[in-house]
Amino acid sequence: MNEELVRQVLEKYFSNFKEYHLLILIGFTVIIALIQIIQSIWVSRKIEHFKSTLKKSEIKYSKYNQLQVEALSKIYQLLTDFSEQTLIIIKEINLASPERTNNTTKKWLILYKTVYFTFSKEKYILPKRIKEKYCSIFSQLENMAEYIASEKDMSEMFYTRDDGEVEFMGDETDRITHYDKLIKCKKDGIFSQTIDNITELRKEIELYFENIE
Repeated sequence: MNEELVRQVLEKYFSNFKEYHLLILIGFTVIIALIQIIQSIWVSRKIEHFKSTLKKSEIKYSKYNQLQVEALSKIYQLLTDFSEQTLIIIKEINLASPERTNNTTKKWLILYKTVYFTFSKEKYILPKRIKEKYCSIFSQLENMAEYIASEKDMSEMFYTRDDGEVEFMGDETDRITHYDKLIKCKKDGIFSQTIDNITELRKEIELYFENIE
C-alpha cells in the first residue's frame, strides 16, 4: 500500500514537472521567435534607409558630375577658339594692315573676356586641378590682354590709303607709349607663354574626361 502511494505521488510530481517544463520551452520558443521577428524588422528598416541614402547620394553625385561635364565642355570649346585666335594674332601681327589688326585684336579681346567670365561663373563646379591651373596662368593672360589692347589702340592710329600706303593719324605721345609697352611684352615671350598655357589647360580638361570613361 505504501509503495502504491509513493508511485502515485511520483507520477503526479513528474506529470506536473513535464507540464511546467513544456510551458517553459514554449515560452522560450515564443520569446526567441519574437526576438528574431523584431531583429528582422529592424534590419529591414536599416537596409531600406541605407538604400534610400545611397540613392540620394548617387543622384546628387550624378547631378554634380553632369554639371562639371557641361561646364568643362563649354570651356574646352572656348579655349580651342581662344587658341586659334591667338595663333592668328601671332601669324599676322607684323604683316596685316591696321584695319585687319584692329579686327583680329578685337576678336581676341572678346574671346578673352568670354573665357574670363565663363571661368568666373563656372568656377564653383570645376575640379580643383583645373581651377588651380587657371589661377596659375591668369596673370599671364592678363598681360597678354594688355598687349593685345595696346596693339588694337596702336592700329587705330593708322589707316590704309586707297593706294595701299599706311598713314599715321594719331597722337605721337600715345604712339610712343603703346610702342614701348609692346616691345616690353614681346621681350617677355608673351606669345609662346599664352599658347603653352592654353594648351596645358586644355590638356587638364582632356585628362578629366579620360578619367571618367
